Amino acid sequence: MEYEKCYVFEPDATRPAKRRKTKPQGLQASWRFRRETYRAAWAGPQARIEDALSSVHDESLDEVTRFLDEQVTPANGIESTRIPTGVVLTGPGGSSRGSLANRVADGLRSQPRRVYVSLDSIVTPNLKAALKHLIQRATLSTQGGDEDDEDAVATTRKGRRLLNYDLHILADYVRERKIEQVLIALYDTEAIASDVLSELIELLGSWRSRIPFVLLINVATSVDFLQQRLSRGAVQSLDGRLFDAVPSSTEVQQVVTALTHPDTRLWIGPGLLSAALERQSDFISSADGVVEMTQYAYMSHFYANAPSIFLAPELKLKDVPSDHFIALRNLESFREHAKSLMESDIVDAPDRVRGLLENDAQLFKEVRRCISDGQATLHRMTETLQVIRVAQELLPGGTTTLKTSLYIQALSGKLAGSTLIRAMLLSLRKATSEVVVRILDAVRGAIASFGNERASDTVVEMQALQTELMELTASSKRGAKQQPLRSEDDIGSSTVRTTVVAQKVQLSKQKSELSKQDAAYTVLVRRFTDILEAYFSATLIDAQKLPYHEIFMYDLKSPHRETFTPRPRHAIERALATPHDYLACECCAPSKGQGDEATLSATQPATAVLYQLYLESGSLINVSDLWQAFQAVMSERKKDEEQLMALFQRGLAEMRYLGLVKSTRKKADHIAKVAWKGL
Repeated sequence: MEYEKCYVFEPDATRPAKRRKTKPQGLQASWRFRRETYRAAWAGPQARIEDALSSVHDESLDEVTRFLDEQVTPANGIESTRIPTGVVLTGPGGSSRGSLANRVADGLRSQPRRVYVSLDSIVTPNLKAALKHLIQRATLSTQGGDEDDEDAVATTRKGRRLLNYDLHILADYVRERKIEQVLIALYDTEAIASDVLSELIELLGSWRSRIPFVLLINVATSVDFLQQRLSRGAVQSLDGRLFDAVPSSTEVQQVVTALTHPDTRLWIGPGLLSAALERQSDFISSADGVVEMTQYAYMSHFYANAPSIFLAPELKLKDVPSDHFIALRNLESFREHAKSLMESDIVDAPDRVRGLLENDAQLFKEVRRCISDGQATLHRMTETLQVIRVAQELLPGGTTTLKTSLYIQALSGKLAGSTLIRAMLLSLRKATSEVVVRILDAVRGAIASFGNERASDTVVEMQALQTELMELTASSKRGAKQQPLRSEDDIGSSTVRTTVVAQKVQLSKQKSELSKQDAAYTVLVRRFTDILEAYFSATLIDAQKLPYHEIFMYDLKSPHRETFTPRPRHAIERALATPHDYLACECCAPSKGQGDEATLSATQPATAVLYQLYLESGSLINVSDLWQAFQAVMSERKKDEEQLMALFQRGLAEMRYLGLVKSTRKKADHIAKVAWKGL
């Protein structure tokens, strides 16, 4: 096994057929056009996401930049012996593409006398590797040398030969280039070993007089935990200042806001977004995970869904192959749309349905119109979510629901008439006149900014209601001091009466007598809530019931589940244990009466046979016994011992490559079992 390895190559005597280039046919004929449509559709959201993630850290970026500038030219003219350190509280999942450290690095690239180096847990397994990476990145050195080679050296101008992890190299570089600052950013300090981190900080502190080091440390937990992990000498070497970065949850909200822009062509469905946010929360990942999920959703939709060609803005009828209309007529939403037309009171409904079934030109116009209307409906829905958030912010004692949560409920059709809406409207009815005046003005202004027809009608009603409310509050004066008006639904407008009947105490509520102003205010508040409820019912509809929603909304979970949460080990074990499930051949099928359990057969691949024998073995496997068992199974197909040995060695090499077995020093003729099935 250690010195004899061979593979039997048996080429086919017949010459393979010449491959000819064929043009895509059927639904794949529009693949190139859909690829260009995808690029155009993703360009807008991608630019908006990058702008949102880069602008979310503006305030913290100014503070960190000011801190770094102060370290270049100290205010008192005396340079500190400690390392100036900026501790950035990023929270879990704070390492996104718009993170604070990345934006600081972008600003320093234009300054030749300031050097930026990033360190993470991958390049800092030990102190020597960390110093090698630091020196190489700081000096932009092209010197080779393997990281595990302890004899790698660097030659300075004075002829000294230094090891490539000696900070004298960086000190000479700083002195020759007149470097003013060497900024080191530690991305994931929690993942770096405590002893390595402490030794690195202490070593950098001892070189502070010769190399102007400055640290920027990302902390996902707390400063107290960081201090506990560091040694006393490392803590004494730091002169820190604390900065608060925007948490990853805020970045996710900005990403969702960028995805719900009016120019959005493809909308992410509630099920897919909910799964992505759940994964982002469970794995404490950054906003980059949501961005990657969104881009993959765009690619999956345009590459695998032929009707997505209708999302092209300048699409013409001649650009659409005829079989795409056949696929369009097989959509479930098309059938529901045709059914609703037949059940409606429209006079020419049968003719319209017949035209959609037989006339491609009529179907083309209908689809383009429905897609435009559906996208506008989804955008109005997101505008309504902003109205809900504005009202929640101004209600006393209320909490503002995250936009992502509202978005998922709205597109699922569960927000209209939900407990959240009812509780908000009830709190609004109980609010005083001062609160209602502010909410009415803010909600009216938010709806007026939308600019659609339904919003304009609602704005007119709210404008009239606002005028009446202002007149009512101006005329209501009680005593020397003006008191806010209270509605009948307010708990302060009711009294509790205690009655003793047959030695039992009974409590009953009675409404207090309301003044004329309070009674009029109660009517106005109820009108306001009725207007809001009607507006919510009209805009918060179930997106799954929109015609042709499969074209402009993507909500499939299975491709993303297999891509972002794969189970490669389960797939490999299943393929080796039951090769019939993948090969779909009768020769590898289990025997009758065995159910789904695979049985050893000479027709199965050699690696699958070895794996099933491997499962029956203990922690140490005798290679000779394994060979005899393999030979007994495979001898039915191949009688030549040399070919069987070649198959055996190849299968064993593949199992070793998969990490199932390894060599052992306990017994030379044995191999050790590394992994067990299902563990």
